[in-house]
Amino acid sequence: MQRNQRNIVVAGSLLLLGMLSACKKLVTVPDPINTISTGQVFSTEKQANSAIAGVYSKMINGANAGSAQEMGLQGFSAGLSTILGGLSSDELYNYRGTADQSLYGINTNKLTIYNSDKPWSAWRSAYDAIYGANSIIEGIAASKSASLKDSVRKALTGEAKFVRAFSYFYLVNFFGDVPLALTIDFNVTAKLSRAPQDQVWKLIIDDLKEASQSMPAAYPTATGERIRPNKYAALALLARAYLYTGDYSNAVTAATEVIDDKADYTLESDLSRVFLTGSREALWQLQETSTSFSLKGATPEGFIMQPLVMKISPATYCLTPSLAATFEPGDLRWKQWVDSTDNTTGNNDKPGVTYFPAKYKVGQATGIPGMLPTEYYMALRLAEVYLIRAEAAANGGAGGIATAISDLNMIRNRAGLSSLSAGLNKDQVLAAVAKERRTELFAEWGHRWFDLKRTKLMHDVLANDPLKQPWIGDYQAVYPIPVLEISTNHFLTQNPFY
Repeated sequence: MQRNQRNIVVAGSLLLLGMLSACKKLVTVPDPINTISTGQVFSTEKQANSAIAGVYSKMINGANAGSAQEMGLQGFSAGLSTILGGLSSDELYNYRGTADQSLYGINTNKLTIYNSDKPWSAWRSAYDAIYGANSIIEGIAASKSASLKDSVRKALTGEAKFVRAFSYFYLVNFFGDVPLALTIDFNVTAKLSRAPQDQVWKLIIDDLKEASQSMPAAYPTATGERIRPNKYAALALLARAYLYTGDYSNAVTAATEVIDDKADYTLESDLSRVFLTGSREALWQLQETSTSFSLKGATPEGFIMQPLVMKISPATYCLTPSLAATFEPGDLRWKQWVDSTDNTTGNNDKPGVTYFPAKYKVGQATGIPGMLPTEYYMALRLAEVYLIRAEAAANGGAGGIATAISDLNMIRNRAGLSSLSAGLNKDQVLAAVAKERRTELFAEWGHRWFDLKRTKLMHDVLANDPLKQPWIGDYQAVYPIPVLEISTNHFLTQNPFY
């Protein structure tokens, strides 16, 4: 957020608009005095749509397409959430170990204010997205143009609030109490203190409720690609927010509305198709640039997950033995979404076979410079919605245990596994939910890390993890607030024990 505050005078419009994939400025606006010239930016529907497309481009590609291959470790919405959550939990380990100090503190749960540059990148990139969303909300409200129809104003405002809620979801789960920036006015944001988590969750839910009511069911893209969110993406994220806050009744209701739209959404029967550009399971995907020569047509996360040379070079982010052991024999997800490499290369690498996430097949080893993307970065998908409803139903939501088991069997059967018994009790069903979430959503957006915390299993699981010994304290459930933010805004406070 400090970056947003610092840049409002100097380049506020750039933080909103970013760059399109072709590296062209979306909208030219006058230099702002102390805020963006909102009324002039949003004089037409085309300009407003270009502005929000620029927010998505920056979320996945960074400020310019030339740095896109690095975004996996710089942007919360380009791969960093997956890396942070995977290393903080018992999901991934960094093959480089102590040789990569920027990740070692995360992987061993020994973060300090001195080795937290990667979490701070998540903070900065999330607040950049929030700034862009707020700019659109304020720009639409300020515009007096007759060319901006009321229906467009309503839909784009809802879309911007979806982006704001999405960004705050990751901030509150990574950092706990965080400032609620609801404007681009520097005079306000420069003095914000941290809001309690329940207030952050209220904003997330309120924004998503409005978004789900004002966004269209159809995807607002000319091709129908799911690279901008729609009503059902908002409902899916709303269902997740209800689950996280223990509102199981509303979680079931929101999830069911998504699941019932079978004309538009279905689980892909072929697991190799789930993360492709035309996936029927996708609720929302982020479109990476097609103009970055070095990215090779890969998503930023797919790029960094792959070894340099398949099968013989080390992969940086490897599956932990405990995660590998969670997959049942015959689970097609292990076959389709996990790959391996033999690290015995003669270059002083640790010998032996390691396993790495391979949900994205295009990466630094397999991509071709100049190729068009065949995969988009999956932000929300239908399988998670089934798992949300299963957990909420098992916890007392509509449908109860029977619905929970049915939803779990949808996920299991797609993975080639047998159905669960209809006679399972609540505790057994919730254990099955946790297991399926772990094997279905592994290496996706930090799900495992958030699950361990929200279900209060973090201490029991991680305090006994060999990689995280000695366990220095449960306070590492949240990351430290960036020191630069605190030094700039004395209203901010640090998380305890950092």
